[in-house]
Amino acid sequence: MPTIVKALATLTVSAVCALAPLAAPPARADAVGTCTAGDFRWTAVDGAITMTPTLLTFTSVGRLWGCTGYPGITSATFTGEHIAWSDCMHPADGPLTVWITWNNGDTSTLWGPWPVGMAQPTVGPMQVVSGFGLGDRVRVTADYDMMNPDMVMGCLGPGVPTGVGHVSATMM
Repeated sequence: MPTIVKALATLTVSAVCALAPLAAPPARADAVGTCTAGDFRWTAVDGAITMTPTLLTFTSVGRLWGCTGYPGITSATFTGEHIAWSDCMHPADGPLTVWITWNNGDTSTLWGPWPVGMAQPTVGPMQVVSGFGLGDRVRVTADYDMMNPDMVMGCLGPGVPTGVGHVSATMM
């Protein structure tokens, strides 16, 4: 390799490594708070999941419990809105907003990309964009109940308008 190419490669790697700390905020090493369990129901408000890709709006309602790490918070209720391209082989891929009301009266709003696939659970980071925990990230694990007879028959027929699942979350 010519000397000039080696020098440019070294300079590029050095510049990228020097800028890396500026590109991402520092991550916390451990969890601040955790809700170990929860459940939810989602509903397609303007149609159903079918074999044809369609832009749908989903709403969800649910509960969290087993929450530790913050004094006075042991549980919560939540609602969500997920606007996503959806079909039976790719259940939902689009942004999700979740509004949480904690048992102590505090509220939080989470937002983030949320691609639900056939492999479960769906795990992803969401950002706290307002309220309690503003600026923190939350690792959400949602396990959608997909492979049941109603879901399979719905995909083979008129579509799937609603479903259930289980959820847990960890604030980082």
